[in-house]
Amino acid sequence: MTKKAFAVAGLSIIAVLLASCGTTDPAMVASERVAKSTEILNNRKQKGALILVRFLYPGLFGPIRCDGRIRLRKLVDGEPDKVAAPEDVYSGFKWLLPEQSKPADIKGNLLNPVGNAKEYERVLHPIAPGTYVVTYASCQMSSPNGTTTLEAGGDHGGLFSYISALEGASTITIGEGQIVDAGYFRVQGTQTHPVVVGQEASAAEREVMSEVLPGAYSSITFKKFGE
Repeated sequence: MTKKAFAVAGLSIIAVLLASCGTTDPAMVASERVAKSTEILNNRKQKGALILVRFLYPGLFGPIRCDGRIRLRKLVDGEPDKVAAPEDVYSGFKWLLPEQSKPADIKGNLLNPVGNAKEYERVLHPIAPGTYVVTYASCQMSSPNGTTTLEAGGDHGGLFSYISALEGASTITIGEGQIVDAGYFRVQGTQTHPVVVGQEASAAEREVMSEVLPGAYSSITFKKFGE
């Protein structure tokens, strides 16, 4: 095969792939949404509750989605439990920023990462009921110079690890059987003096969730850190 033929074949494959991205069977989508809603309700039974967190980093031109984790420890007599294993809750990346509107097409893409049923089911973390406090948070940010890891708090399990509650709205209470949408989690300040700011999920984000999780949406409790 000539180079020209290879080029034509390659372009044809790309065209097919691009075309297939825009053709999704509505029946399959509806079926997946129902199935994932059922899975979410069943996953709640693993530890008694579920929690979802969206990690925001205060960027120069507004909040930025942060791919990271938040370490939660139960509160015992007003202090983080240093004996029991912590809960590491991982932030999803496909969701609307607080100021974004619900797009007409919620399939999403790299520039418009909107969550689908599969994504929400993946990031709803099983957790036991109780009152928790954040003791550590980390977030990876991409830049022209590579990937940068931002950290808050010292409860990371390393040589110089220490367990201490982050300042600000760092607590959250989860009731028995609840599916808690903990909204947006922000960290301001510095690594040694981090301050947590909580914010509930936006109306647009809730619209998306109600559409892609028809069987589980009514069971979700919306709240924010600090409650």
